Order: sequence, then C-alpha cells, then structure tokens
Amino acid sequence: DTVSTSISPQLQEMQYNRDPDTVVTIGNPVEHPRDYVVWSICSFFHANPFCLGLAALIFSIKARDMKVTGDLQRARGYSKWALGFNVAALIILFLTILSLVILMMYNVYKITHG
Repeated sequence: DTVSTSISPQLQEMQYNRDPDTVVTIGNPVEHPRDYVVWSICSFFHANPFCLGLAALIFSIKARDMKVTGDLQRARGYSKWALGFNVAALIILFLTILSLVILMMYNVYKITHG
C-alpha cells in the first residue's frame, strides 16, 4: 500500500504537466541504401577480373548520386548491382588464388616425388 501511495502523486503530477497541444509522431526512419563505394574501389584496384571492379565502382557512384538526389528506389537498384559485381569479383579472385595455390602444391609434389 505504501508503494501505491508513493507512485500515485507522481502519476498525478505527470498528468497535470502534460501539454494537450503537443503531438508526437513516431514514424519509421527511412533506411538509406548502402553504396559500397569503398568495397568497389578495393575491387577495382585489387581484384578487377573481367572489369567487374570497374562495373561495381560505376554502379556504386550511381547509387551514391541517386541517394544524394533523394531517389532511393533507383539507389537501391544500383546498390544491388554494385553488391553483385563486388561479390562476383571477390569470388573470382578467391577461386583464382585457390587454383594457383593448388597448382603450386601439385608442382612441388611432382618435383619432389619425381
């Protein structure tokens, strides 16, 4: 009972201090699409098989431009293309390095075992 009496004045005070003209609108924040520019620059300079890094960089810049102008729908589309080109370049780079390591290991084995 002592707890309810100590809370009750606080609740009453909050009700009296509330401004009836204040309206608080809580909306969902707009999520801006990612542009992947840094990843695209790395893909362009370090992993550019079949010019995928260049394509990723172009679409990343287009996504950033659309995001700045406020066209979020087109920015999302360009962002997806940039992500796809970056992932493709990364997979091709990984497979190339893996193939080279396997080839080198095979050559070393072949040389040492005649």
